[in-house]
Parts: sequence; C-alpha cells; structure tokens
Amino acid sequence: MAIIMAKKIFRILLLVISGLGFGIFFIPLPIYGIFNIGNIAGMLFFGAIFASLFFSEKLGGFIKRFTRKASGKAVVILFSAFILVCLTAAALSGAKIIKSAVNAPPETTKTTAVVLGCRVYDSGPSRMLWSRINAAYEYLLSNPDTVCILSGGQGEDEPISEAQSMFNELTKMGIAPERLIMEDSSESTRENLAFSLEIIKEKSLPEELTLITNEYHQCRAAMIAKDLGCKAYAVSAPSQKILLLTYFAREIFGVIYETVKTL
Repeated sequence: MAIIMAKKIFRILLLVISGLGFGIFFIPLPIYGIFNIGNIAGMLFFGAIFASLFFSEKLGGFIKRFTRKASGKAVVILFSAFILVCLTAAALSGAKIIKSAVNAPPETTKTTAVVLGCRVYDSGPSRMLWSRINAAYEYLLSNPDTVCILSGGQGEDEPISEAQSMFNELTKMGIAPERLIMEDSSESTRENLAFSLEIIKEKSLPEELTLITNEYHQCRAAMIAKDLGCKAYAVSAPSQKILLLTYFAREIFGVIYETVKTL
C-alpha cells in the first residue's frame, strides 16, 4: 500500500513539474510575443511528459500491443535511442553554455571589449540591450584602459542602429566617447564578430576579446569567435528571469549547430 501511494504521489509531482515547465516556456508568447525554437522545444518537451503521465495507462497498453511484432520493437528502440542522443546533446550543450557564461577575462590580459547588439525600439533599447549596456558600463569603469566596440546594425523596424543606441546611452552614463567605436553594419552574431575583428586589426587593438552579451549567448559567440581565429572571454549581462529558459533552450540548438559545423 505504501509503495502504491508513493508512486501516486511521485506521478502527481511529475505532472505538476511538467505543467509548470510547460507554463514557463509558454508565458513569453502572450506577454512578450516571443515565439522561437526555444519555447517551442520547451513546450513540446514538457507537454510530452505531461501527456505521457496523464495517459500513462493508455500509452502503456498501446506500446505493449505495438511491440508484439519485431518491427514494432525496432521502432521503439530506434525512437528511444534518438531521444537519448537528443537529450545527451542538449545536456552537453547546456553545460557548455553555463561554463562559457562565467569565463571572465584574466586581470593581466589586455583585451578589446565587444558589446553584441540587440533589439532597439522607438522608445529606446530593449531590456536585453539595456542589460548589455549596463554590463558594459560596469566593465569599462573597472577597466579604464579598455577600448570597446559597440556592434550592431539597424534593422528595418529599428529607429537607429544598435551600435548608435549603445553609444548614446554609454556616453550619457559618462563613458568617454573616444573609448567607444561603433560597428553599425552587422546583422548577426557572426557579422558582429567578423566586422569587429576587422576594426580591431585596422586599429591595432588587442585581438583577444571580452564579449559583453547575455549569459545564454556567450557560448555560441565564443565558438564563432574561435572559428574566426580569435580567443574570447565573457562578461555576462543578466537576462530577465522569465525569459532566460526560453533563450537558454534556443541557444542549445545554436551551440549544437556550431558544433556540427566544426566536425
């Protein structure tokens, strides 16, 4: 009786956890209009767990009937192996993202700071961009000899370039304009870094980078920097907690993509 009760409690607990997990990935959609591969994957993952628990008896019966034939067993084994490979890749990529987020530059190493751009609205920088601006401000205050490249072009729906927006805010906060270089042509993370490296070589700046971006973004950015022949360290800007898991999940796919490209 105690074992049966424990199983019921454990099942209910898993149902609650999977329901909450689904909700965490769903919330960015109605509140912020964010619908990307991160929250799609999160909703599918937790939704599948919830459904399999809720319909466990029917699912168990279906699997028993399906695996009576050798072909059915083969399909289940292959599907299980595929899921295991996907979960392993996601776990390894997630660990890399966490590790990269805390890869701070050594105090004795001279680097060039590069702030990676993010969305600009008519009202000003987005929350993500503000977090990067604030992280850049703190880092530049602590490292008065460091030159900083502000990287980000102007999208069709942006009033000014992301670089210009960052420049405006940092100079208002008291950072000397001569320490800031705008790179306002890029449209992606790879272009952010490639165009910034061109400026670094042109101006003979230190070729090791301190990347200033959100924590979830550091790993993929560092991988791209390495692919471009440059070593990168991290100064991570904190993300809004309600959005962190969605963007973290999205970046897992980006890290897997960059990893496969290098194989």
